[in-house]
Amino acid sequence: MGFLFSTSKQKISLTFEYSFLIKKTYSYVPFLADWSQQLKWKQFYKNYPSLKEHTKPYKKPSELVQKLISEGVDIEDKEFAEKIIYCHNYFRLKAYFIPFMNADGTFKPNTNFESIYNLYLADQRIRDFLFPLIAILEVQIRAVIDNEITASTNDPFWHLDPSNFISYEEIKKVLDKAGSRFRTGKQEFVKHHLERYYTSKSFDFKQIPPFWVISEILTIEQLQTFATKIDSNKFSSAGSNQLNNCAIQFGFNSYNALTTNIKCIRDLRNICAHHSRLWNKNLAAPNAVIKNLKFKPPKDQHNRLYSHLVMLKIMCKKRGIDDGIKDFFTSLISSHQIFQEQYQSMGFPDSWEQDPFWS
Repeated sequence: MGFLFSTSKQKISLTFEYSFLIKKTYSYVPFLADWSQQLKWKQFYKNYPSLKEHTKPYKKPSELVQKLISEGVDIEDKEFAEKIIYCHNYFRLKAYFIPFMNADGTFKPNTNFESIYNLYLADQRIRDFLFPLIAILEVQIRAVIDNEITASTNDPFWHLDPSNFISYEEIKKVLDKAGSRFRTGKQEFVKHHLERYYTSKSFDFKQIPPFWVISEILTIEQLQTFATKIDSNKFSSAGSNQLNNCAIQFGFNSYNALTTNIKCIRDLRNICAHHSRLWNKNLAAPNAVIKNLKFKPPKDQHNRLYSHLVMLKIMCKKRGIDDGIKDFFTSLISSHQIFQEQYQSMGFPDSWEQDPFWS
């Protein structure tokens, strides 16, 4: 009888009542719910025929230690190894097994757990060393970009002007997320703004503050979106581009090089922040950095850690930041045999420390 209703409100009511009826029916007739789940699983199996169910059982740290011993790893202190596996996660540690393994997946002779764990700790030291440098650069990048664009547009709310961007839909998504975070923020500067100000630049984002304020709560991913979605054509005049001034402040000649390297900094920052393996990881290749070197890494190694260290060095030197990169990695490599054997896995070329670039 409900299908005889004609008004929109009645249709909405009918839809709601029908959905409620179906849910109630499932709760009173369990086999209907089971049948519905079976249909969903059937469709899932059809859509993903190559997947198999994960059935690996949980293994205690003591069992995993025995597994490593049976596979040829020398473990003198079993209790210590169990504590490390318990506290650091066996799955994380497995990424550090690879340098100690043969091509067939077996461990190399004389591999010991202490060497594996020392590599794990050394990688942690790399992340701990780099993260503060990245944090300093992140703050300066967002300030420089804001200063240049605000000066060029004479508009503190340039981020709310769609004409400044090549894809404002993506900017709106960032503003939605950042705005929501800003409105619920407990910081004093947030409360100060929300209690006193609005902007007529955009009704949808009327309480979004100037960029120099909102940038304080932006993630580096959101900063990258703003940086890469700027319409550079709008800032071109008489053969030059105002945005290139942003790049020059960090040792690069073009804004495109800067935005590429902001992505590299983002990835590097997230690896450090989330404690992921870094020392021999494949990364995105930075822009306009290798040309500065006398001793260059092989072309297939431009996406490794070393090229990112060169990028950071260029930016820190231009900004007057004492980076300490050369001394740190000279000491680290000399004190770890695995790094001496596999420094090229990190993208380091031969005699890298003698390159005038590091002087």
